[in-house]
Amino acid sequence: MNAIQPQTLTFALPHLKAGGIEMVVKALLCNLDRSRWAPVLILNRAEGELLAQLPPDVPVLNCGGRGLLQRSRALARLLRKHPAAVLYSGTNAMNLSAVLAVSLLPPHLQPKLVISEHTTAETYLATARHPLLRKLLIRALYPRADHLAVPLHAIGEGWQVALNLPGPPLACLPNPVLNEADLDRLRRDPPARVPGRIVAAGRLIPDKGHDVLIRAFAEVRRATPGAKLLIYGTGPQHPSLKTLTQDLGVEDHVHLMGYSSDLLREFARAELAVLPSLREGFGNVAVEALAAGTPLVASRCLGPEAILQGGKLGVLVPPGDAGALANAILKEMQSRPDAEILARGQEAAIKYKIPSAVAAFDSFASGILRADGAVPLQPARKAADIR
Repeated sequence: MNAIQPQTLTFALPHLKAGGIEMVVKALLCNLDRSRWAPVLILNRAEGELLAQLPPDVPVLNCGGRGLLQRSRALARLLRKHPAAVLYSGTNAMNLSAVLAVSLLPPHLQPKLVISEHTTAETYLATARHPLLRKLLIRALYPRADHLAVPLHAIGEGWQVALNLPGPPLACLPNPVLNEADLDRLRRDPPARVPGRIVAAGRLIPDKGHDVLIRAFAEVRRATPGAKLLIYGTGPQHPSLKTLTQDLGVEDHVHLMGYSSDLLREFARAELAVLPSLREGFGNVAVEALAAGTPLVASRCLGPEAILQGGKLGVLVPPGDAGALANAILKEMQSRPDAEILARGQEAAIKYKIPSAVAAFDSFASGILRADGAVPLQPARKAADIR
């Protein structure tokens, strides 16, 4: 009897720079069961620091193409040459391109299409260029996908309501955030907490609110001279944030650290973690801070509010309010951490372990193929067997 062949599962993103959706896709590419899936990555631009972390068996295809139509045609050409059983796209631009690309393929080459959103519709449309045109395109094209994948059900509902979308069906899939090996190292060799150390992480872009955090930190420094702020991440705001630290006189106490491959350990060294986003659909770093057992102050955005269970597992403040953020940071630094709350936070983070999240994704992807009568897959591994 012939062995069952792995099914091709293709991911499409603009790039692989360190960000939320990029980290999710990287974790899936690294951990999917190769007896069941043959993963492929298509990038609009083959760039980003996460490329170096991909396994050597993952083909990386450069799509290219500027603008929706050109990108869609380029993606369709790649899918003809490299047929997929399932196509998973991330970000609005690639989602729209993926829908059009699949429509350009003959029926026997059309994959099951899963588009994904990791931020709220309100957030995206508030900053998108040509928002009215975007709304029209989303309303016309998103319902043609087979599923809309989201990390929180409320994100999907928000897209449906904001754009009056009749479809596609929602699939709520937990983000694969926590690496088991990193957690094991942390348990075996926990680093010492550094008093006064405040850690934040995220792309250096306006939505992440790092400028608000730096302004809040300047107030914190006046009351707590020993405080230090470490911000991990890369992005276009690096020069302006550096200038802001100089303007506020805190350049010797705020460090823009660049990319870190082990944020969990950096959070574990901190006295306090801060997530100052102006808008945040999920917030992988909130999960990492909870898993590290570090007290967390976060903006009251949809993602952090859900992860922190409405403020039960950490402190929530209004987005963009430097004064409120400074007050919350000072209060937390002047208080003894609540061991019970920290323990509950670590427990809540468990469902975002990579093995559990990859198993959920595998079950979902194999389910949509079974429903379509596709070639069967090898039996799935248990989550505990995924490394």
